Amino acid sequence: MFEDDAGRSHRRIAAGIALSLALHALLLNLQRDGWRRAAEAPPRPIAVRLRPPPPPAPVPQAEPTPPSRPAPRAQPHAQPKRPRPVIAVEPAPAQPEPFTVQQAPQPEPEAPRFDREAARQMARSLANMRDPSKEGTAVGQFPDKPLETETRAARAIGAAKRRNCKDGLPGGLLGPLLILADKKDSGCKW
Repeated sequence: MFEDDAGRSHRRIAAGIALSLALHALLLNLQRDGWRRAAEAPPRPIAVRLRPPPPPAPVPQAEPTPPSRPAPRAQPHAQPKRPRPVIAVEPAPAQPEPFTVQQAPQPEPEAPRFDREAARQMARSLANMRDPSKEGTAVGQFPDKPLETETRAARAIGAAKRRNCKDGLPGGLLGPLLILADKKDSGCKW
């Protein structure tokens, strides 16, 4: 019974593979035919013509109309127009402005000098101040870390001391032989 089911499943798998191969062969054949047909057709040339932009449309200009003259009024008595006489007057002498204040000349200021002590004092006062952006926040409640004088590597090197060999040798009387046989030099310090 199980052999019969296994045979059916093998036939189904074989039929599926055969069908897939047939479809792939058909699609490849159709694709090759499409390339052949495209190669047989003569290529069409592409023509590109550049034209200058059209000239701008002429702007209609309005003809200026002459201003209309008011109708001449009848003048009661016509007098010939005479030029007015010109009276020459000498200009007034220039007077100082009433609100100007003359300032006494000031001596030139000295060139600014750099005061090192004042700079040091200011730097020390700023170094001890808390960050103003942290004031009034939850982070501002935590105390600042103390300034580190040694790096992590310096502390690790200081802690890696070897014990003194004079305090006691391991191995009793055979201790010097064990120390001589130590190739790593990780033993005690003489």
